[in-house]
Amino acid sequence: MARGTRGRRKKPPVDYTLTANYELSLDDDLCSPEKCHTEFVSADQRRLYRDVIELPSSGHLSTVSLPEDDLTLPQLDDDAAQPHCDDSPFFTPETAHAHEYDGQAGLEERAVRYINSDEPLKSWIPRRDVYLDELLRHDGRGSYTRALCPMCLDEAPAVICCEDCSPGPLLCPGCCVRTHIRCPFHRVLRWEGRAYRKTSLKELGLVIQLGHEGELGGCSNPIPRASFTVVDISGRHTVPVNFCGCDRAGDAGDHVQQLLRYKLYPATDIDPNTAFTFPLLQHYHIQSLQGKISMYDYYTLVEHLTDNTGTAKCNDRYKGFMRVVAQWRHLKRLKRSGHGHDPSGVEGTAPGELAVCCPTCPRPDINLPPNWHSVTDDLKFLYVMAIAIDACFRLKRRAVSSEEKDPILGSEWGYFVEDTEFKAVLSEYSDQEEMLNCVGLSAIDHANTKFSKGYAATGIGAVVCARHEFWLANGAGDLQKGERYINMDYVFISSMREWLIVKKIVSYDIACQWSRHIEERIAMLPSHLQIPVPEGSITYVIPKLHHRSHEQKDHAQYSLNLRPGCARTDGEGIERRWWWIQPIANSTKVMGPGMRQGVLEDQWGYSNWRKTVDLVWTLSSRLKDTIHQLAEHKTLFDNLTQTLDRARCAEWEEMAQEWEVDPSLHDDPYLIANQGLTVSETVQELSREEQKASATPGFIAVHNVSMLGFINLGLEIETQQSHIADDARSAPPSKLAELHERRTSLRRKIQRFRDLQGVYMPTALPVLSENAACRTDVEEVEKIRLGLPSEINESRRAIVCSARLVEMEARLREAQCRDTLQDLRNKLHTIRQLYNYKRLNVRNQGPNTRARASISHQDVRKERAVQRYRRAHQAKLALSGAGDWEHELRVLKDHHIRGIEDDDPRTVAKRKRKRGDDPGPAEGHRRISWIWRAADQDGSAGMIDSLRVEWLKARARKMHLQEEVSLLPEEMRRVLATYSYEQRRWTARIAARPSASSALREGLVSYAVKQAAIRSAMSNVFRRICLPVASGSSPTVCRDWILEDCGEDSAEVAAEEEGDDLKDFLILYHLDGEDVEPRYKC
Repeated sequence: MARGTRGRRKKPPVDYTLTANYELSLDDDLCSPEKCHTEFVSADQRRLYRDVIELPSSGHLSTVSLPEDDLTLPQLDDDAAQPHCDDSPFFTPETAHAHEYDGQAGLEERAVRYINSDEPLKSWIPRRDVYLDELLRHDGRGSYTRALCPMCLDEAPAVICCEDCSPGPLLCPGCCVRTHIRCPFHRVLRWEGRAYRKTSLKELGLVIQLGHEGELGGCSNPIPRASFTVVDISGRHTVPVNFCGCDRAGDAGDHVQQLLRYKLYPATDIDPNTAFTFPLLQHYHIQSLQGKISMYDYYTLVEHLTDNTGTAKCNDRYKGFMRVVAQWRHLKRLKRSGHGHDPSGVEGTAPGELAVCCPTCPRPDINLPPNWHSVTDDLKFLYVMAIAIDACFRLKRRAVSSEEKDPILGSEWGYFVEDTEFKAVLSEYSDQEEMLNCVGLSAIDHANTKFSKGYAATGIGAVVCARHEFWLANGAGDLQKGERYINMDYVFISSMREWLIVKKIVSYDIACQWSRHIEERIAMLPSHLQIPVPEGSITYVIPKLHHRSHEQKDHAQYSLNLRPGCARTDGEGIERRWWWIQPIANSTKVMGPGMRQGVLEDQWGYSNWRKTVDLVWTLSSRLKDTIHQLAEHKTLFDNLTQTLDRARCAEWEEMAQEWEVDPSLHDDPYLIANQGLTVSETVQELSREEQKASATPGFIAVHNVSMLGFINLGLEIETQQSHIADDARSAPPSKLAELHERRTSLRRKIQRFRDLQGVYMPTALPVLSENAACRTDVEEVEKIRLGLPSEINESRRAIVCSARLVEMEARLREAQCRDTLQDLRNKLHTIRQLYNYKRLNVRNQGPNTRARASISHQDVRKERAVQRYRRAHQAKLALSGAGDWEHELRVLKDHHIRGIEDDDPRTVAKRKRKRGDDPGPAEGHRRISWIWRAADQDGSAGMIDSLRVEWLKARARKMHLQEEVSLLPEEMRRVLATYSYEQRRWTARIAARPSASSALREGLVSYAVKQAAIRSAMSNVFRRICLPVASGSSPTVCRDWILEDCGEDSAEVAAEEEGDDLKDFLILYHLDGEDVEPRYKC
């Protein structure tokens, strides 16, 4: 809910047709209300309480009772009952029905505000002194002023305070050392009577003994290291360390192993003298993944925690920190992928095994049903792999360092392609001359860019899952000179080797050009990269936002909005992933090849894991929205179809079905052949309209004007009044003379109309002569009220107007609504064509000014058509009242006035508030305005073409929403199947490496059990959240995947754990899910 809208109540809309009545009758209740309310605010200023106080009702008040006979009104005779004797106004109020056009549903009350929650700083400001005093209090001893140590039997002075422990009494040095045996990296202070002085546990006598963890006795032959540097979250510490050199050194391991078992990561593998704590590495790891903080900034932060005054000398350990972080990232990825359990060791890692895979993508033998390849054609879209390809030129790398100095750890094991072979293939290709010939995108135009000097890589090309934005294994590679075909071909083929037998939808912003001759290019690659591409196995599309940048001709086949089987995939997910990774672009630009690749792969793995965690909410919310949208768009499509010619709709649908089978063999039904009327056609049409108007019965002549001519004259004057009023508001001094002539001509027409009014409405003349708004002896004749039958109050209309006159104006007003609506469509169509022409062809200031003037001129005509329609509609409503005619001729609100291809501005604003940025075209959500319905009956050929395209697009929107409703439950089933597969794999790893030592064996089993439990918990949460939503759309599918993934035993376990929601959610939302011990107990 938006801020400030909580608790608001909408007021009912104001009815401007009501008139104020200040006369009181005997039935009016003159008493005060029977209830009143009192309000007061709670003490914490967060609640508003309201009490109701009952007052005596009007029935209990002392009143004078009159007999019923006295209240009986006298009967009026027939003459007295005539309408002309009442007190109702002669004219209908000018503001009647005005509220129907403003688009406002009524004003809203302001929500109740709570100072402590809405404006917390204002409530805090008066208490700043209290907070400041409490902070200063901690610089002294506070309440712990006892002189002797409370833990010491020797009653030593209490002078040591620990900054990292919870507040407590001061201790003596000996007791402080004993209590910090397990916390050797805490910061301590010594009280010297008036202030604290920094000291260290080393000065107090603490020594870290390695190799004898958990033993009471010390080492009989320690190997001391007096000044060993340890970098921790709290800062950099110098501590004495004793390595084990006794007869148990074999079990304790070498110096590196002893440090690692104490959770200290050595900076070097040979004779280490510096180490980094595991909590420090874990803290930086998550900071770099979520906060995108650089290593330099983080290490500087740690140094400043050690000393932020510049008075202490600090030896630089930044290079060691960089090496350790690179190793830490690599080891964590190996651990999470289960290669610590692999008997073949790290070297047995296969290509892409360190990547976190998308659980929703179709993976044969893992999450697809056995009969997936033999389903009917209408269900094959459920098992199609959708991917998106793109390049990012922000992820450059300067030509610094080398692979000898900075080797790649596990090339081809994660998301990047194998580096050595990739470079060997690229070296065989020179600059490509394959330029894009349909649009000026920057991708291929920069293929031979000269801005590559000094860079080892000018960007990265990558492949992601288009449905859920997962980075694919072996789906990334460096670019050397722009976005060349060979780079993108290699990356695409490397990432597709796992999905060879699955049909694919490939989204690429230059797919129309890149897909040409791709089979020939694949045949030129090394043999192990020559993947089979059967005809029809790949559908090439262009992302939705990029599609509008291409030319229209022959490009409907690349539209995700039009091709069947694409559901609601937009293809823009990779652009969102580039935006997510761009904060680290400046830091990776100056890294060596190994460090950069390790950082990027770690970031992509974290992105995939977070996507995995959020899938339960992504899929459930997406299915809820899609079900709602499907019902809405199905109704819109059915209503649109009912207003059109059925034979024409059937013809359009047949065209679309033939095109969907093979777009290359049929004409594009989404292409508008006629873009509008030419100049000669417009002149001919205007000539025919003039001839038709001059031959119309009742045409205004010098004399013998008929009743129809009288009404037509009134409508003509009404239109001229509106035009003059518009021009008078912005008329420059040079146009005042012309404006005066137009007013003089209009005055003559009004005087002639008054003469005719004496013939057809003689009873109205006395009232019109007395009404100031109807007088003709005024300067601004455009403000004179004419007194047409529609303007007269309904209670007076029968006296001054004949029934024939009222019927005639009502029929003319209805025809005027239809004509004006068609004119409005033409103006909107013309404005859109002018905008398109200006965008594509007009450059420089002069032509732009002239084009803008043409658009403004048409916009003025559009506004006049809107006003004319609203006047005609209001007059028709006044004459005929509500009826069936309103189904065709509706109230024209501001948001209805839009082009045939434009979306509802209210929906656009709602999406913008939800997304927080530009919502984009949103073709899949667009709603056609009602003014375009039935436009095929009397529209031009160009307008019928436009209507055909819009009807087909509405059909495609409905079809894609139906596909999405079917696809999302299938994706949910695949997620559960993937979790079940991964749970079985981790369970099988429990028995891996049986020959390992007992301590290592225990760790292997514990880690495998924990990972299997995490997948089980994620499955339980996924079922609990997604089952209610999915069962409403496809109960049969849900029943299948519940039985498949849960089984009877698992279903019973899930039922037993139904009340243990908190535990499941806590396990699910652990960041890593494997490295952190459970912090909460449920």
